[in-house]
Amino acid sequence: MFREFPALKIFSALAAVSLALVLFGVLGSCSLGGRGAGLKRHDLFSISLGTLPGELDWFYRDGFRIAGTADIQERDGLIYISGGNAGKVMVFNSYGDLVTYVYDPARNPAPASGEEGTGVGSVSSWPFRDIGHIAAYGGGFLVEDGVEKERRVEEGEFGALYDRVVLRFDRDGEYQGHLGKEGLGGSPFPYIDSLEVRKDGGIVVTCRVPGAWMSYWFDQNGRPVSTVRIEHDRLPGLKTGETAAVYSVRPDPVEWALHIRMDVYRDEDGAREPEARLYTLNLSTLEYSEPLVLSYTSPLEETGIPSVPLEYLGTAASGAHLLLSTEGPEIYRLILMDPRGRIVQNRRLKVEASATIYRRFRLQPDGLLTGIFFGPEKASVAWWRVDKLLKNVK
Repeated sequence: MFREFPALKIFSALAAVSLALVLFGVLGSCSLGGRGAGLKRHDLFSISLGTLPGELDWFYRDGFRIAGTADIQERDGLIYISGGNAGKVMVFNSYGDLVTYVYDPARNPAPASGEEGTGVGSVSSWPFRDIGHIAAYGGGFLVEDGVEKERRVEEGEFGALYDRVVLRFDRDGEYQGHLGKEGLGGSPFPYIDSLEVRKDGGIVVTCRVPGAWMSYWFDQNGRPVSTVRIEHDRLPGLKTGETAAVYSVRPDPVEWALHIRMDVYRDEDGAREPEARLYTLNLSTLEYSEPLVLSYTSPLEETGIPSVPLEYLGTAASGAHLLLSTEGPEIYRLILMDPRGRIVQNRRLKVEASATIYRRFRLQPDGLLTGIFFGPEKASVAWWRVDKLLKNVK
């Protein structure tokens, strides 16, 4: 049954009373401590600069080389990559062999006649307009794209432009229709912040509009299940004189829940750092959990990197939350936090310093962390076996 939760004002009085005690305990447990051991990086393959199958075309804007809005996901050993402004989607195996290729013929040459039989599996074309996120499901993959000008809608309540859809393709790259707000064949979404497929195959499209976040939930067949609206003036745990900035809203891969990463600012604090929080919204009870308070990283004088909050990468099927911060041009720190807010792993990740154009990390529900990193001449694809660190997290 389709349900809409119009305005969530569900932070209970009981949670508010116990908030101070919980924050105190969680804050102590979230201390980052030492530098942490390194986690082995598995380099899979690289992608060359170009417009041919298996290549990505960088582009220039205002004199800078930019990789566009590339996205990456792994599923069942296959690597799915959306090429952003290159106008293509490519599916590789872990050895770098191109197994499925969908390209916009207006921006990419057609594969030579011999290429389909040597090195390229399934090839098809589609007139992509503005590719964004990608997500894999059991029967193929989903790709965010823009719509034709005549299909764009400006919605009055939020003043948002609704001009995004989610395209469905099968394993061979054949188009299977699009997903909109109302399900298969539906009207466009507003700006899409994330596109996720849960462990049960359900699809969640989370969008941002002025003053609110919208999360559209569908079953594995694209039928609408629920729409959740989180308005900025109804956020949990805010006291008089406090304001909040929401950075991400992500679905849990298993539970019927959303995770909200936000910073809380106090007017009287002046230049002090805001308080970084991670809330969980239970969609069955419509109640927020008591928040996990996330420490800011310490400033690094040797690199000039200021104190910054941890980036929330998502939650694994085990319930562990993954957070990331930068420690320099080629070093990141990965924090694994259990559902109670205790840090259970603290590891360092290395990325080549030459990958200065674009970097993208993506967490899989099983805990595998993949990444694509663009340098001047090529993009490298790698993964980290974070899933092995999650076996004892409960």
